[in-house]
Amino acid sequence: MTTTPGTVTEETLEVAGANVHVRRGGSGEPLLILHGELGVPGWLRAHEALAQHYAVHVPTLPGFGASSEASWMMGVRDMAAWVSWFVRDYGLPAPVNVVAHSLGGWLAAEIAAANAAIFKKMVLVAPAGLKPRQGEIYDYFMHSAKDAFRDAFVDPLRVPEYAKYYDRDWTPEEAEAVENNREMTSRLTWRPYMHSLTLHELLPAIATPTLLIWGRQDSIVPIDSCERYQQGIAGASTAIIDDCGHLPEMEQTDRFVDAVTGFLG
Repeated sequence: MTTTPGTVTEETLEVAGANVHVRRGGSGEPLLILHGELGVPGWLRAHEALAQHYAVHVPTLPGFGASSEASWMMGVRDMAAWVSWFVRDYGLPAPVNVVAHSLGGWLAAEIAAANAAIFKKMVLVAPAGLKPRQGEIYDYFMHSAKDAFRDAFVDPLRVPEYAKYYDRDWTPEEAEAVENNREMTSRLTWRPYMHSLTLHELLPAIATPTLLIWGRQDSIVPIDSCERYQQGIAGASTAIIDDCGHLPEMEQTDRFVDAVTGFLG
């Protein structure tokens, strides 16, 4: 277990059938954060800001980053089942609040549709999972990893965490972790690519109070998908952030945190 500056602790735990790298910090009501297909590069400024209000838990999903491989997982619903297992065995109280990004948002939607008791409130940040009526979901495998990180921002050069994590030469270990993330994303989401053929029909089953956060200039998951999610989830509200791409937690941190805390209370 390692402790880094601020309030964050990092450790790898044997939980839910895997060795899972978990970052956690803050105190108060628990808040689970599920990362997206790009992984989670570290304890972000958004995590630190949320940790002023909540006990924030950020697991690295199996097959991503420093967590163990999960060769048995063949699709998003396998990973969604694992997340439910993790919540139970890690000891988070149900229902728990969740903030879920992109692929993580897709996972959270699948979980909430199947089990109304697991999440108290749910923030979906530009979730994948629905095929947009207009535009296409970004093809990560026709672009390099460096291109994908750059294209996730409207203006990456103004974002401190882009420079910190992405706009530099990676160590061999970091480069390997990025490729592992891409491989796991491919395994989970390749056919059909980054969307489900059935999730839209399941969204009306979701009874969890839901906030959708989207960057208006998102070039990864088009904002058209936001409307489809809002139409499918009864009572879902939206926060559209201007001058922002696919990673509002990094590109517009203050607005992102305000939206999350305002919704969760």
